[in-house]
Amino acid sequence: MPERAALYRRYRSQTFAEVVGQEHVTRTLRNAIATGQVAHAYLLAGPRGIGKTSIARIIAKAVNCPKTKNGDPCDACENCVQIREGRFLDLIEIDAASNRGVDEMRDLREKVRFAPSQGTYKVYVIDEAHQLTSDAFNALLKTLEEPPPYVIFVLATTESQKIPATIVSRTQRFDLRRIPHKTMVQQLASIAKSEKMQVEPAALEAISRHAQGSLRDAESILDQVATFAEGKVRVEDVDELLGATDWEETSVLFDAIAANDASKAVGLVRTLVDDGRDLRLFVRRSMDHMRALVLVRASDMLPETATESVGAVLRRQAPLFSLDRLAKIAHRLIEAEQQLRTGEGTPLPLELALLDLTTDGASSPSPTTKQTVPQAAAAGPAPAPTRPAPAPLSPSRSQSVVDLAERRAQQPARPASTADQRPVGAASPSVTLERVRTAWEGLLERTQERSIAKAAQLVKAEPVAIEGGTVVIAFSDDFARNIWADRQRPELERDLSDLLGAAVRVRCVKQPAAGATNTQPATEDPMLRAALETFRRPDRILEVE
Repeated sequence: MPERAALYRRYRSQTFAEVVGQEHVTRTLRNAIATGQVAHAYLLAGPRGIGKTSIARIIAKAVNCPKTKNGDPCDACENCVQIREGRFLDLIEIDAASNRGVDEMRDLREKVRFAPSQGTYKVYVIDEAHQLTSDAFNALLKTLEEPPPYVIFVLATTESQKIPATIVSRTQRFDLRRIPHKTMVQQLASIAKSEKMQVEPAALEAISRHAQGSLRDAESILDQVATFAEGKVRVEDVDELLGATDWEETSVLFDAIAANDASKAVGLVRTLVDDGRDLRLFVRRSMDHMRALVLVRASDMLPETATESVGAVLRRQAPLFSLDRLAKIAHRLIEAEQQLRTGEGTPLPLELALLDLTTDGASSPSPTTKQTVPQAAAAGPAPAPTRPAPAPLSPSRSQSVVDLAERRAQQPARPASTADQRPVGAASPSVTLERVRTAWEGLLERTQERSIAKAAQLVKAEPVAIEGGTVVIAFSDDFARNIWADRQRPELERDLSDLLGAAVRVRCVKQPAAGATNTQPATEDPMLRAALETFRRPDRILEVE
């Protein structure tokens, strides 16, 4: 059976005019070649699948084609045909991922001295150039600075920040963009027409969303879906083969956050874990969604990459969030991404972050919302509410963390502490280590009322010493210590001072591994203990409606 080339290979651009979505690059290159102002080195930077290698080969065609027209190669002469078929001796393509050492660059430096054998120019294309070693870059530097007049270098990279500044300064740099959604849909429709495929417009829209600006990915997906589908390609075929798009998943997440639906948010994470998805990638996509909501909320503008359907979702969701709440969401997502990076594969950091975001009793998103003041308030301040004891929890292993969080959210908040108004000096003689340890249970209970996520980190600590007016708190892991030693330390000091009745400072240290004993009474709290056990047990059964 004859081999059939993939769509992305058969529809690779062969002239500057055929390049999709990179007019700012192709126009400059065509003008330079048409006027004889060809640079000795180019740097093409941008995400995968947007035309970097294709443009590099077209440069090689254009400078060696005897029949160029306005800087564009004819794609019909012998040189153009040989370049298209990979037989042109003066086009040397180097994969820096597998030829990244100094020896390869020294060999290149020796061969550069030889004149072209077929065309006017020898063109060296170094793909994924950022993977070259430091020594390899140093070996390339001199040749790149003053190459022979018949040599052109084209460096392509997806990570331009890793290219040394000394290399970048000796090239003409072009930053390629992701292919716009509408342009990609048009290109896919053109390919489908040429291939005599029957494809629903909605299916092309879905493929484009999955490709995330990469035309090569979109062409590969179209090829795959056309093989999968029986007859006409429908949007249902795309969904069945590829699942929901990133935008659709993050839309579900932000709908859950807007509705304070902890069950739905945590259930989404469980689904992603069951499907073997990368949670860090999902968090980064969620941050992109959050930034889009900020743009719509603050300026009533949609991101350039948003499709019509995505734009409709963003405009529906944006009024549901205040900018303050979006800022908090951003903060918690960043924290979760960092914890996932340093964790051991557990989804716990993301689940705790979502619980925190969906059970904090977030205020109304509208900045113009008016709150009515009861007339009885004029008579004087209302008495501080008493906090009811938590309801007993079921010992069943299927007890949901979401239920625990909802119980916490129903409890009234404590009055603001006045401990920060006390002068700070040496600790009162009555502030002993035993008193601090006794107050520790109340401190954890108070922290838990505000945030289960914070309490989950604080249970890893215990008071170990009193040094003047400072209470030394030892943490069993560095991550928890860093959280409470930095931005959360003022809160810890205020609560502890309030419970002790004396102003104290706090110093957070790492508990030594040898002899480390963590005897926090916090785990006696049935609410927090159940939450921790639920997350730690292997099956992690969650009740999601």
